[in-house]
Amino acid sequence: MRLLARILVGVTLLVALAIVGGFAYLQIRLARGIEETDRVYRESAPARLADLGSTRSLSILPLVDWHTSRPDLRGEAGVSYLIRTDSNTILFDVGFNRQNADPSPLQHNMDTLGIGAGDFDTVVISHNHPDHVGGMGWARRGSFSLGPEQIDLTGKRAFTPVPMSYPGITPVHSPNPTALGEGVATTGTIPRQLFIGRVEEQALAVNVRDKGVVLIVGCGHQTLPRILERASAIFSEPIYGLIGGLHYPVPEGRGRLLGLDVQRLLASGEGPFDPLTEAQVRAEIEQLKQHSPGLVGLSGHDSSDPVIEWFREAFGPAHRDVRVGEWIEISG
Repeated sequence: MRLLARILVGVTLLVALAIVGGFAYLQIRLARGIEETDRVYRESAPARLADLGSTRSLSILPLVDWHTSRPDLRGEAGVSYLIRTDSNTILFDVGFNRQNADPSPLQHNMDTLGIGAGDFDTVVISHNHPDHVGGMGWARRGSFSLGPEQIDLTGKRAFTPVPMSYPGITPVHSPNPTALGEGVATTGTIPRQLFIGRVEEQALAVNVRDKGVVLIVGCGHQTLPRILERASAIFSEPIYGLIGGLHYPVPEGRGRLLGLDVQRLLASGEGPFDPLTEAQVRAEIEQLKQHSPGLVGLSGHDSSDPVIEWFREAFGPAHRDVRVGEWIEISG
């Protein structure tokens, strides 16, 4: 029995050392990655997009998000928005479908709202994380899917932040700001090193006539300050609005994995030992207020309800709830 006890103690110590060593390695990787992505961002200077044009109208319909407007629609910790302008209709991200349901939450909501694959001409993927490309399996394969099986997207365009594939079409890798249509462009990717790994994320920008640029963001891993800085650098028009995710899981995120608040400790801030704080979030809200936006809506898929309430208080009449099935509309 004594020998067995000693063996168990030894095994426990080895496991503990392995865990501590693993965390130490990840912290070192995080620090080096932050230094590298900061350098890449500082050295990148995308050219200003000339002759972007404008759209008279912009309509955004959340198809997947945390909050829903009706009980017959499905919410989840993912994002998919249908975006209509005068000349294009874009599917921005394709949700999570964590349970690999058939139909997926996205497909169920599209069917319920009377939206079909024929109702969009372009797909834009913000970044290759499972909650934006249709699940972990598709993220690992460097692809995306609206449901458990990939549907026919022949004839449609797709723009991705990293090289990705899809049967029957050739997605365009768009690391640099890219015009997609009259008044519509991507911001180009902004790198960010997270504890869980490096991510390249792009946002969408729509210039509404006589108003300015509305930014549509997937997760906001780029950080709000850098999104605003990038938009100000590449667009001549003022920033009029922002809709989507900014990754503010404060004081806590939407769920836990093995007891860890994954959104807050591993996918935001500077890692588990330097997490995002309320003070940082409120400072960034003040930074956004300096642009005097006429439209602001924060996604609940990666930001907490308390933070959404801070946004509601900060932006007053300009604030819009982001809820599945509820159109957000603006016209010039």
